[in-house]
Amino acid sequence: MVVGMGGDDCSESGYLVVITMAMMLTGRKLRFSQSIAIQVLIPMLVIGLLALSSMLVSLLVTLNTQHDAEAINIAGSMRMQTYRIAVHLQQAVTGETDPKDLSDTLVEEHRAFSEKLYQSSIARVAGERSDVSLKRAYQQVVTNWEQHMVPLLLSLSSAEQGRLASVSREYLGHVEEHVGDIDRLVLSIQQNTEDKIELLGIYEGLSIFLSFLALVFIVMRTDQNLVRPLQDLVRAAEHTSVGDFSYRTYYEAVNEIGLLCSTFNDMSANLARHYRKLEDMVDEKTAQLQRSNQMLDFLYNTAQRLSEGVGGSHEPFRDIMADLKTLTGIPCISLCLANEANTDKYDLILPAGEERDCLIRDCKSCFMQPDGDHQTQGESSFAIEDSSDNFGFLYINTGPNLELEPWQQRLIEAVVEHLAAAMALDYREGLSRRVMLFEERSIIARELHDSLAQSLSYMKMQVARLVRLFDREAPEEQLREGLEDLQQGLNAAYRHLRELLTTFRLKLDAPSLYQALKATVDEFDRQSEQTEVKLEFQLGHCPLTPNEDIHVLQIIREAITNAFKHAGASCIELRCERGADSRAVFRVLDDGVGIASDPVKEHHYGLSTMRERAELLQGTLDIHPREEGGTEVVLSFMPEVFS
Repeated sequence: MVVGMGGDDCSESGYLVVITMAMMLTGRKLRFSQSIAIQVLIPMLVIGLLALSSMLVSLLVTLNTQHDAEAINIAGSMRMQTYRIAVHLQQAVTGETDPKDLSDTLVEEHRAFSEKLYQSSIARVAGERSDVSLKRAYQQVVTNWEQHMVPLLLSLSSAEQGRLASVSREYLGHVEEHVGDIDRLVLSIQQNTEDKIELLGIYEGLSIFLSFLALVFIVMRTDQNLVRPLQDLVRAAEHTSVGDFSYRTYYEAVNEIGLLCSTFNDMSANLARHYRKLEDMVDEKTAQLQRSNQMLDFLYNTAQRLSEGVGGSHEPFRDIMADLKTLTGIPCISLCLANEANTDKYDLILPAGEERDCLIRDCKSCFMQPDGDHQTQGESSFAIEDSSDNFGFLYINTGPNLELEPWQQRLIEAVVEHLAAAMALDYREGLSRRVMLFEERSIIARELHDSLAQSLSYMKMQVARLVRLFDREAPEEQLREGLEDLQQGLNAAYRHLRELLTTFRLKLDAPSLYQALKATVDEFDRQSEQTEVKLEFQLGHCPLTPNEDIHVLQIIREAITNAFKHAGASCIELRCERGADSRAVFRVLDDGVGIASDPVKEHHYGLSTMRERAELLQGTLDIHPREEGGTEVVLSFMPEVFS
């Protein structure tokens, strides 16, 4: 019950709040009698009172008639008792029973009949609240019993055998009359009960009729003042939900629904005004978003074009400026790039499809030179530079009396940053390529000097020896020995040349270092059935630069080649792993005869080149014999991404 009352209180409070807000918005005052709740509550109270009164009347009728059935039943037993006394008298007259026993029987019957007549439900039913006919019938039974039947019973109980027959005939003469009085009493009780039930039916029928009228009134008032206005409000809400704020409710009355309809109409008008403002704002934001999307697409395409590399061509810049000009609507855009051949001169780059000359012939006198960003009336320049280099500037001319909008300013600055980053990256890539070229040339020169140059020197000495032998006309045997030495030197030089060409032609075609190493291991494994080459790659996520990949792959190929050709190994194992300090560690292990410590052999095996490549990686190369036999080559360096 507490919860229910709380919910009702909450609902009522919310109802009052809504009505109060509606009254405040409309400025109207609502009288208590004008409330729909009051207009509906009164008929409901009438219906409730009618139902309550009907229940009370039914209860009263039920209480008033609850003894009627018992009274009718007792009256029937009184009638049977009257006949039973007559039967006892007949038996006494005919001698079937002892007259002495008759006296006791009559006394007992007299007592029982009197109790039923005066103390049972019959007396209560025929009391003061009963109608006249019932009282009269009851009084007639009492009078006949007291005046006729009781004296006869008393005389019969004391009558002698000779007078018993005559008294019995007199009693039997009054039996039918007495029984008739009892029947009339029963009929009166029945009629009284039926009258009360009929009255109850009439009252309940009247209550039902009045309740029906009240209900019809409630339905009509509810339909007029609640259902139809609410349906109209629903239609108005449906129109409002789809953005139609022109619909207005028709209901006008000084009640809650009338106030609500009026408030809704005012709300629709206000919403229409705000909606128009919001539509204007949405249109503006939509235009900004479209412009932002166009800017993002433009910046993405710009970054994509620049990521493909400049490569000394101005076409990407021309296309970018043409798109920038179309997007911003700026009439004049040009790009001035620094000229490497002439530091005092800039190259003028125009948008694609434009052809014009710079009005200022002398770049030194141009006030737009990129010693920082400049801006005058209608003209702006944006320096294209990074922390160390200046690559030129972007010139903007919006026209007289016009300035760059903030979004144009931001877009141009972003484009300038992209151009600066791309040019800086292109410059550094070119510098890196030149450095790598110098490093490769140094390695090639060292390899040629340590291998091929020595072989050529040896052959030169052999040729000089043969010349001296020919000059002295040496024996044929010495000449043949000199030619064989020359041939062996030539073969060695050819072999060295082939090894060098194989090394210098090496490229990293595989998409990852693992696949390149696996391809190398498979290549050496297929060359001989006696030597098994294995790969154990546990390097994990350790990204290496392309330059690092090339150096690592060349060192490993050289180490495997040495183990394959000179160690006589039956098993070669390549292990790639991460060190405790994030260093990349590569191990080449074999079970061969080991490696000699002779410096000449070191050059022969290409170990100097391997060490030089390890130094270029800023790492270490350790070559030492294994305890179990064979050689272990360990390359260790810190990857550039972790340094």
